[in-house]
This record gives sequence, C-alpha cells and structure tokens, in this order.
Amino acid sequence: MLEYPADAFKLLRSKIGRRIVILVFIQIFFIIISLIIVSYYQSQMTYLGNSINIAGKNRFLSSNLMYDTAEFFLGNSSDISNINSGIKELETNILTLKQGGEISDIELKPLPEEFSNDWDNIYQKWNGLKTTLTNNILKESQIRSSMVTKVVASETSAPSSLSLSSSAPSSELEMNNIIKTIKERGVTPLVNSSNVLVTKLGEYAKDKSQYSIFLQILFAVLNIGVTTAFILYIIRKLLKPIFALTNATSQIKSGNLNVEVKSKDNGDELSFLSESFNSMVTSIKNYIKKQNQLTKQLEKANEELKYRDQLKDEFIQVAAHELKTPLQPILGLCELLRDRKTDIVKDEEILDVIIRNSKRLMKLAEDILNVARIESGSFFLNKERFDIGELITEIMNDIEEKIVENKKNIKLFFELYNGNNNNKIIVEADKNRLSQVISNLLNNAIKFTDEGSITVIVGTKKINNNSNKVIVSIKDTGTGIDSEILPKLFTKFATTSSIAGGTGLGLFISKSIIEMHGGTIWAFNNDDENKDDRGSTFTFSLPVKE
Repeated sequence: MLEYPADAFKLLRSKIGRRIVILVFIQIFFIIISLIIVSYYQSQMTYLGNSINIAGKNRFLSSNLMYDTAEFFLGNSSDISNINSGIKELETNILTLKQGGEISDIELKPLPEEFSNDWDNIYQKWNGLKTTLTNNILKESQIRSSMVTKVVASETSAPSSLSLSSSAPSSELEMNNIIKTIKERGVTPLVNSSNVLVTKLGEYAKDKSQYSIFLQILFAVLNIGVTTAFILYIIRKLLKPIFALTNATSQIKSGNLNVEVKSKDNGDELSFLSESFNSMVTSIKNYIKKQNQLTKQLEKANEELKYRDQLKDEFIQVAAHELKTPLQPILGLCELLRDRKTDIVKDEEILDVIIRNSKRLMKLAEDILNVARIESGSFFLNKERFDIGELITEIMNDIEEKIVENKKNIKLFFELYNGNNNNKIIVEADKNRLSQVISNLLNNAIKFTDEGSITVIVGTKKINNNSNKVIVSIKDTGTGIDSEILPKLFTKFATTSSIAGGTGLGLFISKSIIEMHGGTIWAFNNDDENKDDRGSTFTFSLPVKE
C-alpha cells in the first residue's frame, strides 16, 4: 500500500511546498510591513499627543508664574526663587516643545515644520513676558533693598515706629497695575498663542488620526485581498487539478478511457501527477487494446483449430472412403481369383483393376507422407536443369491414355511462347516434384471436365535485366471451382469429394513444391474474366535464370 511521506521537510522541499512557503512568507512580510507602518503612525500620534500636552502645559506654567508674581508684588511673599524657578521651567517647556527631548518622563519629537511660525509666536510672547517680569521684579527688588537699608539706618537714630512705616513697599494700587500689566502684556498673549498651537496641533492630530485609521482599514483590506488571492491560488493550483483528476477517475471508473487531464508543464508535482495519470490511462488503453488483439487472435486461433478439427474429421471420412473404395474391389477380385476357374483374359482385366486401385492406395499414402514431410521441414528438392516444355509433353502423352481409358471427349492442346525464338525453356528445378505438380493439375482438370478441352500454355516473362520467370497455365472447360472451396483451395483437406472424390491434399502439396522453388501458384474460374467461357485455370510461375 502506498503511503504519503511522513517527513514534513520533504513536503516543503517540493515545488508546490516551496511556492506555498514563499506565499506564506510574502503574506507574513506584508503583515509585518503593515504593522510597522501603522505602528510608526501610532507612535507619531503619541509624540504629537505629547506635544499637545506640553503646549497645553504652557498655560498651566504661565498661570503658576502669574500667581507667584502676584504674591510677590502684593507683598505676600518676598522670595523670588519661585518666580525664577517658574521662569526657568516655562522656558524649558517652550524650548523642549520646539527641539524635542524628554521632560517630566514625557518624550517629545521636534515640532513639525508647519508649526514653526506658531512656536515662534509663543517664543516671542515668552520673551516679552520674561522681559516684563525681569524688569519689574528687578526694579521692585531694588526698591525693597533700598527701603531695607533706610530702615536699618533709622533704627539706630529714630524710634521703631518710624522704621516700620518707612520700610513699606509701594502702594497697593501701583502693585495691582504692575500685575495687570504683566498679565495683559505677557501672560495672556503667551497663553493665547499656546492655545492657538494646541488647537492647530489638535486639528493636525485629528487629521493624522483619520489617516492612521484609513491606513489601518487599507492594510486590513489589502491583507484580506492578499489572503483571498493566496486562497484562490491554492484552489487554482491544488484543487483544480485534483478536481480534474477526480472527474477523470470517475470517467475511467464508468468505462470511458478517452479522458485526458490537461495541465501546464510547470515542472511541479501536480504537473507530474497529471502526466503520470495520462500515461497510466494510455498504458491501460494500450493494455486493453493489446488484450483485445490477443483475444481476437485467440478467437481466430480457436476458429482455426475448430476449422482444422473439422478438416481433420472430414479428412478422416474422406481418407476412410478413399481407402475403402480401392480396397473393396481389390479384396473382392482377389477372392474371385481364388474361387473361379482360370480365364487368362478375364484374369488380366481383374489384375488391371487390382493394380489401378493399388496405385490409388500408393498415391494416397504418398500424399499423406509428403504432407508430413512438408510440415516437419524434411521435404527437400533435388534440382537439375531441364527443358520444361519437354517435360510437359511427356506428361500430356501419359494423360492422353488416361483420357482414353476414362472414355471422355476431351482434347488436349499445348502452346509454347518463348521470347528466345526457340522451342526450349530451361529451368533449374526438381524434375520429379515439378512433374508431380503438373500431373496433379492435369488430373484435376480431367476429373472436373467431361467434355471440351484442356490447354497447357507455357511462356516466359521478363522480370529484370538479369532474370525471367516461366508461366505455366492449365486451362480447362469443366465445371469450374466451387465458390466455397475457392478461398481455401490450396489448404489441406480442401475438397469436394461429393463431386469427384479426392483427399484435398494434392493442391496443398503442389503449392508447397512451387513455393519451395521460389514461385507462386493461383487459380480462378474462367467465367470471372469471360462470361462466355467455362471451367477454370490453374497457373504457377517459376524463376528462370539465363
């Protein structure tokens, strides 16, 4: 049973695995880039929010500085360290807002360039406030120092009540005017300019926030799109070929082998799988085709065996009949010779019949023996050079006697056509075997012809520059060849014994002898070529070397 590979690394090393891993890494990379960009804008929003807080802190520090200044001028406090500390803290806050840095554990980035004018306005207002504070506080400090000096001097020469009154600060109305001037000309413009910056930073932060939300939505949509594309790619690359293979498998299961899975040759495992599947289907088709061919061959061989078995049965019946036919007169005449009185003339007739039937038995035995030799490959030729026309003439002389004995009204004709203008056609062949063929063909012609003529035609035909072939045709005016026998005329046991008897071995032997000489033999009914003609024609050819 086939198993899937258990090693995950082998799966990842495959082409499809590598593509999926690449796509996964692309997806992860895209997500990381999205997170980095969104995080960057989020951090910028954080820094921007810190800038808004610091810009808003200006108002708080300005209020504290105004409070400490009022306390100082109203005489509630004579210590200017709080004012100096407030001035320093407010100035640090303003400078950090511009340059960036860390203040009160809050990290700032430098203020964007588009807000430089607003910061310059704040810084200008701050310088005005700082100058106003410095001048008024310094002046007031000097006044108070001189008053203290006078008080100390008067304490040594005047009563204590005069010292206290002489050391009093400026009038309350004057102090309120100073505080009002500082507030209106320094603190309020600084706070207002800070409010303008805070408002603009807020609007800027709002725009950035909306852009950040837009980026988040955009990247979310892109991530969904990339994920969808990845899924579609997986479906297209993996599921589509798999569905095609599944459908093709179902078609094959239903008996349809004319299916093919089409795929692009990408060199990956799915392409290889499709090619292997198509190759498998082709192999199955070829196997089934071969099996069908083998089945047809077996059926043909079976039919051939049945036919041969039928021929064998027919041959046994014909052979038994052929053996029985000459044996009965031989046996009866022998018994007659034994029982009757001697009559020389009658005895000679009886002996002629015995001899004739004995020859038939010898002919049958010789035919069976020749067939056995042909099929075993032990049938050999003894070739010699001789005149085939002379051989045919001798055979025809013997045949004439047989015609007379059978009392048939048949005339024999012999025609010779030689391109060399002489009466000799020399062939190199086995004279006895060739005589056997010609005699067999002439005897068949006599057997199926009651009256008319038998014509033997011999001629030569040019094949090429180096060789000729001799053509021998035996044409009769008899009954012709039965249409059922004609297709299998030269096979073993092909006979119409019901008409004229015979085993059907003669033509098979003749065909084998001619083919062993390198020639061919064929036959046809004369009425196939001429409706006014009768009988049949047997023809064979032999190669002739000059």
